[in-house]
Amino acid sequence: MKRHLLFMALLLSAFLGFSQEEQTKFEVVVSKNRLGLNERLRVSFEMNKDGDLFEPPAFNDFEVLMGPSQSISSSWINGKRSFSKSYTYVLRPKKQGLLTISPAFITIEGERYATEEKKVEITAAVANPNAPKTAQDVANESLYLVASISKPNPYENEAVLVTYTLYFSPQVYINNFVPVDNPAYNNFWSQDISISEYETRKTTYRNEVFNAVDLKQVVLYPQKSGELPIEPFSLELYVQIPTGRRDFFGDPILRSATKVVSAGSSVINVKALPAEGRPENFSGAVGSFDFNATADKTRLDANESLQIRVEVSGSGNLKLLRLPELNLPSSLELYEPEFSDEVTVSGKGMRGKVSETYTVVPRYVGSYPVDALSFNYFDPEKEEYVTLDSDAISIEVENGPTRASTSTSSNTTAATTEISPSLNASNAFVSNAFSSVFVPISKSAWPGGKIHLYLLLLLIGAAVLISLVQKFVLSTQRTNASKIKRSHQKRLKQLSDEAEKALSSNDKDAFYDAVSKILDHSLSLLIAQSTMGISEDQLKGLLDKISLNEEDSGEIIALMNKVNLIKYSPASSSDMKTDMNSLRRLVDLIQSKANEK
Repeated sequence: MKRHLLFMALLLSAFLGFSQEEQTKFEVVVSKNRLGLNERLRVSFEMNKDGDLFEPPAFNDFEVLMGPSQSISSSWINGKRSFSKSYTYVLRPKKQGLLTISPAFITIEGERYATEEKKVEITAAVANPNAPKTAQDVANESLYLVASISKPNPYENEAVLVTYTLYFSPQVYINNFVPVDNPAYNNFWSQDISISEYETRKTTYRNEVFNAVDLKQVVLYPQKSGELPIEPFSLELYVQIPTGRRDFFGDPILRSATKVVSAGSSVINVKALPAEGRPENFSGAVGSFDFNATADKTRLDANESLQIRVEVSGSGNLKLLRLPELNLPSSLELYEPEFSDEVTVSGKGMRGKVSETYTVVPRYVGSYPVDALSFNYFDPEKEEYVTLDSDAISIEVENGPTRASTSTSSNTTAATTEISPSLNASNAFVSNAFSSVFVPISKSAWPGGKIHLYLLLLLIGAAVLISLVQKFVLSTQRTNASKIKRSHQKRLKQLSDEAEKALSSNDKDAFYDAVSKILDHSLSLLIAQSTMGISEDQLKGLLDKISLNEEDSGEIIALMNKVNLIKYSPASSSDMKTDMNSLRRLVDLIQSKANEK
């Protein structure tokens, strides 16, 4: 039994030793990656298994001073064999520049292996070629900053990502870096991409193992075609280099060094957008988009407000494009649009949506069609122009004044004025007739007989009909006025809530925008027209007509002037709480005047 167990243990150990056998390695190792023309270079071709038929490279750019010298090392530790063999040469470069050491070849266990091609940088002669490497020498050979461009040949306004990557040798420790030169990116719209955490990865650079980390990313949108240069980006690096020695406690001894690395200048060749197929009203949009125009409601009363939103969403130069303008019938009062954007910028460019929201107030009853809008853009993937159309909108205004009712009312008044003298005469005639004794019609003393009586009855009926029409018109006007007033009150309540919200959040732009609209809607109850865009003298003349005293008129004008000042000079100072109190008092005053009217 013991023999069986011993045999199984030996078999298992042999199997484990076979499975854990090292992979064959054959590589080139140089003493320096960068050296002066008068310095020597030691090159070793190392393997971890014994091989035959070694074939060295030609060394065309070097003079062989020594070699090949062969070295073999073999040992057994804890039952495991360790083997290494190398062929070493000492070389002297023949010229300056980036010189190449060609691959070497060897046969190991019947298979032919080759080393990788090796690059060595040769500089001008140095003062002391036999001096050991300093920390600065190691830093100069171990740190490189490279700019990579995602699209070297983009279209105008197509996103390009520029990534600045630092390559550094595993034997170098980076303590800190400070930007020295930041490029201005002329002729580009640019935005830096925030890097929250620097992630180091293993990679190969110049045929050597290096660490790499992305230090800076920026998205560019070229604003014109042609060869556009990108200025260099430079950093000053603070590093520590191991000396190969250890202190009393066994910790490695490090030396400090600094080096300025630069990505160098580069060029992006930008293609112009094609002229063929370009729409006449091209928006300047480049990317892939969706487009729509929608109204928050399509049925409402006169003097109510609705909002029409024109929106573009997708990916592309969202912050640089031009939205189509909304055109409406003259009977619809249109206010300046409010622009908003929900755009994020990542390594793939801009993505999100932009919109303009128009406030529209219809003044009269009727049906108002809003034509479909067109938005066009250039798709760089398909290399063609695309046109998108929104749906048409139909606005139905159901209750309120009509354009015809105004002229009908005036005509009715004129007719009433013309008939009044005849009506008075008829009333006098009837009064005289009924004051006499009633007699049969056939025996009456009416001049002309029955004809005069029929005319009298016709006049009385006409007078009654006109009176009823006047009452109906007045009732309709009062009803319309009441509805208009309720609509104004509803809109004022909405705007007042917006002003209160902006006041609480200290949003100055939104607050004074609401103040401007509140004053306009309040005054329109009295002066029957919008105050938007009129001059100070015109406003003063309108306020004089509604019998406001000079102090109140002056306060209204001063508040509106302040709103305009803040609108065009956002940096101007303001006290929103004081202005809110003044606004409340003025609105109450205007409403009381409207009630008297």
